[in-house]
Amino acid sequence: MKKGVRFLIPNKYGKYIADVLEVIDCTKYAWSIVPSDTDISKIVNGKYGDELFLDYIIAGNDFVHLINNNIYYAIFAKLNAFLKDVPITEFDNYEDFIDSNCEICMLIVDSSYVDVYCKDVSLIEKIYNNAKNKEYERIEYIGEDDNRRRLAVW
Repeated sequence: MKKGVRFLIPNKYGKYIADVLEVIDCTKYAWSIVPSDTDISKIVNGKYGDELFLDYIIAGNDFVHLINNNIYYAIFAKLNAFLKDVPITEFDNYEDFIDSNCEICMLIVDSSYVDVYCKDVSLIEKIYNNAKNKEYERIEYIGEDDNRRRLAVW
C-alpha cells in the first residue's frame, strides 16, 4: 500500500511548496499550518522577511496565492489539507491521520527532506511523477515499511 511520496528538494529559497503541490487543486482545501512545526520565511530583496503564513488556517485560494506569489525559504513545515467545511483536527501519527478528516499532510524537514502523505492514491501518483519531472532527488514511495513514528518535523 502506498502512503505517500518522499524526496529531496534543493536547499535554497524559491517556490518549492508551490512546485511540489502544483499537480493538486489546492483551492478545494482549507490548509492547517501547524505553528510549532512550521518555519517558512519570505525572502525580500535577498533577505529573510516575515513568516509566509501569518494565519494557522488558510483558505485554499489564499494558500495558493501565498505559495505562488512569494519567494520563501522553508526550514521546516507541517502543512495539512482538509476539504472545506469539515472539522480541522490535529494528529500525531499515520493511523490518526487516516482516521482524521485530513486528506494531505506535507512535511518539510531541514529545508530539503519532503514527505507527502495522502489518502488518495491517484494524488500520490501525481506527486511522484511531478517530483520525477522536477528532477528532485531520492524519490520514493512511502509504503508499509515506513519507519516514521510521528507525522511531525521534530
